Amino acid sequence: MSESRTRAPFLDVMAVLFGVLAVSNCTKALQHLRNPSRLGIVILGMRFESTQANLLLGPLMGIVLGVYTYGLWRRRRWVLPLSVFYSFYVPVNLVLFWYRQTTPDIPPIGFIVAYLFFALGGSIGTALYLAYHRDAVVGRG
Repeated sequence: MSESRTRAPFLDVMAVLFGVLAVSNCTKALQHLRNPSRLGIVILGMRFESTQANLLLGPLMGIVLGVYTYGLWRRRRWVLPLSVFYSFYVPVNLVLFWYRQTTPDIPPIGFIVAYLFFALGGSIGTALYLAYHRDAVVGRG
């Protein structure tokens, strides 16, 4: 079977988007330096407010997403459990962040809905796609 026939465009797009997200996470320390009050890595709903934490945790999360990207792009079998984990992590992270967000400058509801659409659609949608299209993931380790 040819490689072009086994490629799933949805997984290619998601791999590219997760790759961009991995790079973004790796640069969280620079983003934090630009605007410490609003930018930085958020893990389990907690925004880390020091440059050192962003310098350590940003690349760690970037590596996780980089591995996820590699698995999606190369259609590795082990990417399915990682996608399921990530599809649970994203909603938990969002709910905890907005629960802990106590400042008066909460984003407008339109932004929140759009953000939820893309974040949940990307994370949960990828896991569901992989679960229902197991043939798209080649049986390589």
